[in-house]
Amino acid sequence: MNKQRIVYLDVIRVIACMMVTIMHAPIPGTTAESHGAFLTLISYLTIPCVPLFIMISGTLLLPCRKEIKAIDYLKKRIGKVAVPTIIFSLFYMFINKSTNWPISILSIPFSTQGPGIFWFMHTLIGLYLLVPIISPWIRQTSKKELEIYLLLWMVTQCYPYLSLFLEINSSNTGILYYFTGYAGYFLLGYYLNRYPISLRWLLPLAILMLPLPLFNKIFHWNLDFYSVFWYLSAPVVIMTAAWFVGIKRLCETFVLNIRISRISDLSFGIYLIHIFIIYILLWNWSVIKEIPNYYLQTVVVALLTFVGSYIVCRIISYMPYSQYLIGYTERNK
Repeated sequence: MNKQRIVYLDVIRVIACMMVTIMHAPIPGTTAESHGAFLTLISYLTIPCVPLFIMISGTLLLPCRKEIKAIDYLKKRIGKVAVPTIIFSLFYMFINKSTNWPISILSIPFSTQGPGIFWFMHTLIGLYLLVPIISPWIRQTSKKELEIYLLLWMVTQCYPYLSLFLEINSSNTGILYYFTGYAGYFLLGYYLNRYPISLRWLLPLAILMLPLPLFNKIFHWNLDFYSVFWYLSAPVVIMTAAWFVGIKRLCETFVLNIRISRISDLSFGIYLIHIFIIYILLWNWSVIKEIPNYYLQTVVVALLTFVGSYIVCRIISYMPYSQYLIGYTERNK
């Protein structure tokens, strides 16, 4: 029996995939150095991609079914992420000519051994480990209790700003240390799916977040970009929530006559493969290098990466055991 598709999650997943490819598309070097504002804008506007992926997982996985044993759940869920992660880590280690194979292989469960972006898979697996533990609480908790947790988590996302005029202990001895991290996005996805909120205040607030990095430069606030405008920061939480709620509301209001489920099914594979297509193929292709306009060059790289990653993953999906490589197998109906 086929599970009913949740259309808005498919749309979010595809948009998050597009954001990832756009974020990584700009070619570094001397040309990039003269386009700092453009690169900052690209990074900031696409930064909700990873939080959106995590919120999708929270929506789909929380809480897990009562009748399923924790060990069976973990085998099924973690295996779908862990096996492709291991295989692709080994693949990238090989093409990057890793010199310390034994240590690198043994380190895979504990730290990223492939491209830097593989930190996301480690984070996701860690969140999967939490699901059987927090599911009993989620089943019996109230909306207000969830909101208390999310409010305390949001306070920690404001630490970089609060620390400008207060003494904040953000270390592992801090009072809100256990409310930090990506588990907040995990629960936020569950919350926004179950308890709809209005866009009337969320969307204007998200729009107000957009010029903050620009203001940081213009007014010489000298705030560290990777602290105040990165994944775990209040502006990104607000923008991510607006994307999530906005797409959900759009899909509930209009019947979208587009078929994106096939792209959505391959999103994990696209994430795993796109770095190879960008770093190894496109960045070294003379045709791409010779594009004189840096903005056009970035658009071309992003477009070719997304389309190329999809085609490669679609081909792989028809192969036996492709679920262990890209997390999905195309089954004959």
